[in-house]
Amino acid sequence: MRAHKVPAVTLLQAVQALQRVVHLLAVNYEGGEIKQRLRVSRQMERKYAVVCGVPQDGGYDLPYSIGDPSHGLLDAQDLKAVVGIFTDVLNAVEAEDVAGFRRAVPTASVRRAIAAELKKMQPPPRTGLYVTIEATGGVTLLNGKTAIERLNPLISEAAPTIIHPMVVTGRLDALEFQTRTLRIQLPNGRLLFGAYGEDFEPVLVENRREWIQLRGEAILNDDDTLKTLNNISEIIEVDESPIEVTTFGFSGQTLEAARPVSVRVSFNPEDGLYVAEGDFHLFTSAETRDELEEAVNEALAFLWREYAEADPQTLSSDAKLLQKELRNAFGVR
Repeated sequence: MRAHKVPAVTLLQAVQALQRVVHLLAVNYEGGEIKQRLRVSRQMERKYAVVCGVPQDGGYDLPYSIGDPSHGLLDAQDLKAVVGIFTDVLNAVEAEDVAGFRRAVPTASVRRAIAAELKKMQPPPRTGLYVTIEATGGVTLLNGKTAIERLNPLISEAAPTIIHPMVVTGRLDALEFQTRTLRIQLPNGRLLFGAYGEDFEPVLVENRREWIQLRGEAILNDDDTLKTLNNISEIIEVDESPIEVTTFGFSGQTLEAARPVSVRVSFNPEDGLYVAEGDFHLFTSAETRDELEEAVNEALAFLWREYAEADPQTLSSDAKLLQKELRNAFGVR
């Protein structure tokens, strides 16, 4: 049995790949950004270190553990979570469960990096060796004999291009008139580029450095954040002027206000939403100004049905007061 030997390079390659998988999962779990080259802080290196024990005599088994939870309660919780994700990943690969793999690691670029490292863990076929990962008790988490076969589809996973019609809010940062391209700064600070038609130039010039809304076809990143906005079909100026309601309609009826009802309007660029507030406890929101005006009409229609047309005997004292205000405002006694 003492003749069992493994080349140092093969052993080192397997352990290094295992460590990179753990680091990828740890950085992703803690919300760090994973670029083309993985960078891990010294603190995370210590926190999520793969610690190897001494091989059992007469075999290839190499005991290992992930991290040292003795540093603190928070570290222990993080380690438990990352080890759980690591186990879920291996189980998903072993079961060829693509959906399970995506649940464990939602970001496609991180999934591909993890799959590539698990593949690197396997020695070249010419060595006749393979690396199997087992849990305590000898339960196989990843069978080295079939690992490459199961990992290849995961490595070649293509992130689908999904196009969403979307209204995007941002501050107009720059215009390039020759190429008819614009740059806006999103509320999170990211810059977004897009091409615009000649007809949009006047409104863009008037709103330089101002908040605007762009309607177009959004291409999303793997993590569902906005990547690009193509085919811009509308550029909408932000308008916070009050909505003056002189009439509103519902169920084939049109009611005229005894005097214009003014509804306050505000715009929150962080959420990309308009908010309307006014008399009769009116409060509603929408993505665009046009949609907000429709929402105000719908809110008034709801209030009219629920209160103005209700039997006073069924209403509380506050509701009766609201009924009176609505009827007075729209000329009904």
